Amino acid sequence: MYSFKIRALAQKDIQEAVDYYDSIDSGIADRFLKVLFSRFDVIKGNPLMFSIKYREIRLCYLKDFPFGIHFHINNSEISVIAVLHTSRNPEIWGKR
Repeated sequence: MYSFKIRALAQKDIQEAVDYYDSIDSGIADRFLKVLFSRFDVIKGNPLMFSIKYREIRLCYLKDFPFGIHFHINNSEISVIAVLHTSRNPEIWGKR
């Protein structure tokens, strides 16, 4: 079993996405969070199913939303380092 941690900058990414979707329609923001938490559950259950994309960083895309969850596994801990829109440069996580 893995422990699961969302780093502060990833939490900021999530909040920015929620704020954006909430400015359009609160229902969209709620749906975004539901999809995000569902993907977190998939990652927690089987993190190795996601391929390594950058160095040791794995990537899980959200269904119906153009975002990817960037995470790595260190021993028995999953650490989410970014939740980025797919149009953003994925190398941004390197500064985190």
